[in-house]
Formats: sequence, C-alpha cells, structure tokens
Amino acid sequence: MDWKKTEIIFIVAFLLLDIFLGIMFLNKQVTNDPDKLGNDTLQDHLKTDNITYPDLSSKSVYGEIFTANKVAFASKDLVDLKDQSIALYNNSTEIVSTLQNPVKTGKKGENPEFIKFLQENVYKGSTYEFWKYDETTHELIYNQVIKDDMVLFDNAGRIVFKLNNDEEVISYRQTYLGKQDDLQEKKNLLSSMDALEAVYQHGDLKPDSEITQAVFGYYTTVQLSSGDVYFPVWCFEVVHKKTTSYFLVNAKDEQVINLTETKKQEAEKAAASVPQTDFELAQFDQ
Repeated sequence: MDWKKTEIIFIVAFLLLDIFLGIMFLNKQVTNDPDKLGNDTLQDHLKTDNITYPDLSSKSVYGEIFTANKVAFASKDLVDLKDQSIALYNNSTEIVSTLQNPVKTGKKGENPEFIKFLQENVYKGSTYEFWKYDETTHELIYNQVIKDDMVLFDNAGRIVFKLNNDEEVISYRQTYLGKQDDLQEKKNLLSSMDALEAVYQHGDLKPDSEITQAVFGYYTTVQLSSGDVYFPVWCFEVVHKKTTSYFLVNAKDEQVINLTETKKQEAEKAAASVPQTDFELAQFDQ
C-alpha cells in the first residue's frame, strides 16, 4: 500500500470537510444575526410587495416591564375641574364629564383652546398624548404616557373625548393608571426595523399595504393581584384596501400579535357565549 498517497488523500479530505463545516457555520451565523438578515433584504421584499412604510431606525430602544392599576378617583381629585358636570363610574375608576360649554379642538387636538383645557381642566391632562381620531364615533382618543411612552389599546389610562359636528369637545370619559411597580429594569430592545421584519416574517403584511405609523409603547395581556403587567411593544398601523389593522411586536422576544384579528375573535367568542333571547341587548361603549 502507498501510504504517502493515502496520507495525501486523507489530508485533502479533511481540508474539504473543514471548508464545508466553515461554510455551514458562516451560514448559520448570518441566519441568526438579525443585522445580517437585515434591512436591505427586508427593504427588497417590501418594495417587491409594494408595501410602503415611514422612516424607521435600526437602533435598539430602551424599555421595561412593570405593573400598574386603575386609580379610584376621590372628590378632592375633581375640585379643580372647572366648567363641567362630573360623575364617577366603575367603582370610581372612571370619570364621565359633560362640558358646560363646548371646546374647539380639531381632529388632532391641536387647537390652543383645547390644549389649555386639557392641561388645566382635565385630571393630570398633561400626562396624556394624542393617539387617534375615530371617524366612526367622532371621538379623540388620548393615551396615558408612562415611563416616557404611551399605554396602548387599554381601557385603563386613556381619555376619550366626544366631538360634535363642529369638531368641539362636548364630553369625555377618563381612566388613570397610578403607581407603577417595576418588574424588570430598562434594557436594550428591538429596533423599529427589526420589529417590522418580525411582522413581515410572521406573514401578516399583505401586498399593496401602507404602514402609516410605528409607535413604541406598553401593552398588557396579563392580570395579577398586584396589578396588570405591561410589557414594551412596537405597534404598526397598517392600511390595506381602506381597512386599518394593528400589529404588535413584543420588543423583547419578537412575539407578534395581530391585534385586529385577536379582538375580532374575542368579540365573536363573547357573542357566542351570550344566551339567545327575544330581546335586543343594549350595547355600551367600553
């Protein structure tokens, strides 16, 4: 046997194996690295699918996890709220106010008269920010800001202003989240571009869609005795064929929630559990 030739064959074979394993390792690194999967590839896919989106960043953001509860309002909290008739509901956790004189606002709450009213005649009004105008109900929705960012899609921590046909506030409903207990301190989280990639890979973005805004905030799905648990999310508002949907991405673990579909399923489940009667049931706003 020619041991020299055999030795050469083994050396070549091991070299080829090393090269193969090296290529496999590099491919895995690229796959596991979100920056390498990255924005160029995502942008190409979005362009091909004719999906438009606002300016997004590849920089990570900071956020935390905390618990909070609705505040039960006391009489002393209402003393300084002028020119309005106020009642408390839901164990005093909700203010329902009717204004004595309508306040001009506009569909984005930009009117100086309304801004002054919000800051001076609404309980801790400066801690809320504009979220959206609901064309169907003629309502302005403001969300409470906690830890520098808004609480999203929560009946707690928001104000809903009812407008008349002249775009004036005539009444409002308000809830407020009180003391927060931190469960996890601030840490680096997903960037808005990485969060959008998670939504795309989840298969939720349809061709010819428009992403109208991307907002970082807090959302809750967990209720504890110590309070509701709020975790950081990226929220994408997406318009497709004149229909608006919302997608949330957990900024910590990339879990995607199709909020519009989730709410639809919850409503269908709730409707199915209601006993059939011969009477129409009254519907109340949340």
